[in-house]
Amino acid sequence: MIFKPSSVSKLFNECYPMAIGEYKNNTYDDAVPTDLSIDNAFQHLEKERLAVLLQILTRTLTKQVLYRCSKVLELGPLVYLDLPTPTIDNILTQMILLGEREPYGVRGGTLVVMFGPPPTQTSSPIKIGRFPLDPTTVSTYELHLTIQSTSPVKLQFANLWRRMQRKQEKLVVDDKFSLVKKKLYRSSTSSGHE
Repeated sequence: MIFKPSSVSKLFNECYPMAIGEYKNNTYDDAVPTDLSIDNAFQHLEKERLAVLLQILTRTLTKQVLYRCSKVLELGPLVYLDLPTPTIDNILTQMILLGEREPYGVRGGTLVVMFGPPPTQTSSPIKIGRFPLDPTTVSTYELHLTIQSTSPVKLQFANLWRRMQRKQEKLVVDDKFSLVKKKLYRSSTSSGHE
């Protein structure tokens, strides 16, 4: 099957070709750099790539994941799902840290999202869906993200107040989440042949 490059994969190729790594020249590893502007240029380039990567992942999380959560949880038009910005930032930071050392970097991952019950309930989480981080790249790992709503007492009180003001109700995602990486390959550390 042949895929046409999508706009997301083009952005990935331009801003984040592989994992964030060290910028070294193997020939001159022992030499002390005399011109620090080259190091500054690489640091600046890495910061730019990281900023664009964060924008791409934020767009994926806020548009695709939240939309699918609303559909799967059957929230309807009177309730909307709210994912606070600090929680988004924490999730994205963890995603990048877990994915940057993989063979294809963050691009080679698939985000598997589960929506768990509030901490006071014991029911099992609901599977929301699988979201490839770059559809044109073969996934080498999965990130299992489990999010949950805030405590029902706080949420019920806030929604009662919002209903009295004739506003749309909220389902707020809690700042506690679980993010676990599952590799889809076996790494060979040594070959048994000499």
